[in-house]
Amino acid sequence: MDLLALATADALEWRPDGKQLAVGLEDGTVLLLNTEDGEVQHKAQLVPDSALVAISWTEAAEQCGGSTASSADAAATASSQLSEDRARRMFAPPPPAAPPAAERLAVGYSTLGKRSTCCLAWPPEPTRLAVLACASAAGDVVLCTSRLFPLGVLQLPGLLGCSEVAVLRLATAPSLQQLTVCWRDDSAGAAATLRLSIISMQHVGLHAVQLHRLAAEAAHVGALLEGCQASFQAACKEWQAGMHECNNSRGRLAALMSDYGSSGEPADELQCLLATGAVGGALQQYITATLGEAGLKKLARAVDAAVCSVHNLLSDHLQPQLEQVAFRLGELRGLALCLPWRHITGLQPEQVAAAEQMALRLVLLAETVRRQLVQAGAQYRTFFAWLLIVLRRMQEDAPDVLVGYPRSQLEAVEVFLAGHYRQDEVGPLLGIDSSGGTHRSNGGSSTLGASRPAAAAEAAASGGMLELVMEVLGRQAVVQAADSSTGATPGGSGSGGEMASSGSSSNNGQNSLGCLLDSLNAACLVAFGGTSEVVSPTLGLSSSVSLGPVPSALTASYLPGSATAATAVAWEGHPQVLVLRGADGGETPGLEAAVVQLPGSTVVADLAFYKDGQLALLLAPTSAGGGGGGQGGCRLLLLSQDRLQYVQLPGELLADCDAQQLCQMMLEGAGLAAAGRSLLDDCRQRRLPYPRVQRPLAVSASRGVGCVLAGTQRVLLYDLEEEEEEEDDGEGASPGDALDGGDSGAGFDSPR
Repeated sequence: MDLLALATADALEWRPDGKQLAVGLEDGTVLLLNTEDGEVQHKAQLVPDSALVAISWTEAAEQCGGSTASSADAAATASSQLSEDRARRMFAPPPPAAPPAAERLAVGYSTLGKRSTCCLAWPPEPTRLAVLACASAAGDVVLCTSRLFPLGVLQLPGLLGCSEVAVLRLATAPSLQQLTVCWRDDSAGAAATLRLSIISMQHVGLHAVQLHRLAAEAAHVGALLEGCQASFQAACKEWQAGMHECNNSRGRLAALMSDYGSSGEPADELQCLLATGAVGGALQQYITATLGEAGLKKLARAVDAAVCSVHNLLSDHLQPQLEQVAFRLGELRGLALCLPWRHITGLQPEQVAAAEQMALRLVLLAETVRRQLVQAGAQYRTFFAWLLIVLRRMQEDAPDVLVGYPRSQLEAVEVFLAGHYRQDEVGPLLGIDSSGGTHRSNGGSSTLGASRPAAAAEAAASGGMLELVMEVLGRQAVVQAADSSTGATPGGSGSGGEMASSGSSSNNGQNSLGCLLDSLNAACLVAFGGTSEVVSPTLGLSSSVSLGPVPSALTASYLPGSATAATAVAWEGHPQVLVLRGADGGETPGLEAAVVQLPGSTVVADLAFYKDGQLALLLAPTSAGGGGGGQGGCRLLLLSQDRLQYVQLPGELLADCDAQQLCQMMLEGAGLAAAGRSLLDDCRQRRLPYPRVQRPLAVSASRGVGCVLAGTQRVLLYDLEEEEEEEDDGEGASPGDALDGGDSGAGFDSPR
């Protein structure tokens, strides 16, 4: 895959099952790429105006969440299990993506009356919570789920007492109760020292079941809202294209009337024809010459196709998605009424109810728009059929072009000329103004985004479903008249008329389909934002230890199948790698250390932990070691844990000496310098075909692949599992080849 030159990738991390690759960009955006085709599946800007420098992706262990739960936690867990995604039983699978706007309005006929041959199915649902920890260059750590639902935000500078914190690596425990942060202090006058800190995440780990349930519902709602936005935009584009054809045709008639010295409107000229049967010169030239029968049929097909296309988008895409959004928000409102659940997730019933009311309002408004669209389409068909009869009788030189025409259809044409022909009645309901623009804010300001959910909450608290239905249907005056007849104050009818007129005018702006979609998005953001407000205060510092000088390569992880944290460190100019590991738990956990000796002409570009705790080393030649060929090329190695000779260390040893001094002490004391070459000779390795590699290195244990950056726009994927029988002299390795297990060590210089 090729990365865009304008988007600099600063962090990479595989999803635990290897199906996605998380890419952190310099603008604070994280991309989740599908490993099968490289397409972007999810995208979110977690930290504005700050690069993402480190990412950790961890899935909760099977026993995570609720092993030491209290009675309140058990009640919250039970409430979440009682309503375990009932939408999958109540609704059909989500419809496919809305078709793109086709040229010349062909989509209206291409999808009419046709059904997809593929069988729609619900996507697989994750069974456990997966936490994505992303650190920015400013020192902020954002915790979110695998679908980028925010769980909490941690500001390390304030927590660690440093003005500037540079995060180097992140690692989350499988229990989701600890976060390991490797960082350095970049404050003015501070020594460049590597530190390792443990952040407590007990709230996330203990309540993983409830947070996973909430994140899944929020992800479904977000995906449905994205589908609603896509369907709405496609419908607006189709309707604008159809109305553009009508406006152009009406403009040509107005130009002809001006040439003939008439100052009236095209609708007045057509109404005169309808009333008297007399055809003026401008209208006759317009019907017979400018349009003609072929042009009239083409215009009729264009408008009819726009009506069919918008109707399909509303009935097959937008309305089913809105109904499911309203149902899911109703489910979340019921869960928010459970007090233990509310304390864990931060959901507030009032905020969720406001979003639910907005979704119900949209469901009713979408049906209103659909009915208005069908009515407009029928009127357009009647009008064009009448105009075609007029054209044909004019060509026959009939004395009366309207003789024998059904009176009911003439009345329908009269209504059309007095209403929809003069002013579009469907566009304002969609949110399209007379100039062709929309009444939408496209995100809008923060003040507008905050006011809309507040207004929705007020409407949800003040009115019932009857008022909501009447408001959407534009019949507030009926409600006001009914109230006044039962003892309202004098002048009630006047206030009812005023409200009706204000409601009618508001339909052109704030109550349009587009504006209400924006309001629903804002209301959902407010409703789901309470989770971060609950989780963030529970994140705190547990312990911190100094590791000495800042290394050139660093990795931190929790070894699979255990609660053991491991850290591997390499320094520039020192051909050694120090591996530290310790137990996850206890007041004074023990430490074990091992040293890997490297050839003197090699530096560690980056390293990472792979399957079963194997250490993946990305080696590059030194400046004096040559380029990509010969004996000094770049290599990718896998070193097994059982090949490392660990030494038990006292818990207070790192308080007296840093990690680099410890590494030298172990080399001198145990005599491991001579064993470095034999250690690397027995590991699996591959020579890379490119002379330059760079950080970061990402490996996926479940997929058995490694991701290497070779330059700024090239990503190489290597198979880390499949064995090759033979390698041709160690040359010509290509991306995707397997790692060697045979004649390894060739191409390395002797240790100095």
